[in-house]
Amino acid sequence: MDKSKIISITDIIENKVRKQKELEGYEVQLEDLRRKKFWIEKEIQMAEFIIAAVQSEITPQQFIKALIEAELEKKD
Repeated sequence: MDKSKIISITDIIENKVRKQKELEGYEVQLEDLRRKKFWIEKEIQMAEFIIAAVQSEITPQQFIKALIEAELEKKD
């Protein structure tokens, strides 16, 4: 067998392994970003509810009920 073909196949395999490891790293970063995005969205939602509560002067009970309803609607 030609030695240059063996080296070429070896290079391709090594490159594939490197790319797989690189992809795994990106998957971890992506999951971390998704988790951060989730919590930032929750903080924004909470701020919006607080602003609405202050503007509407709703009671704490109404505020909690609205938060629960919004969360349930979001899951649908």
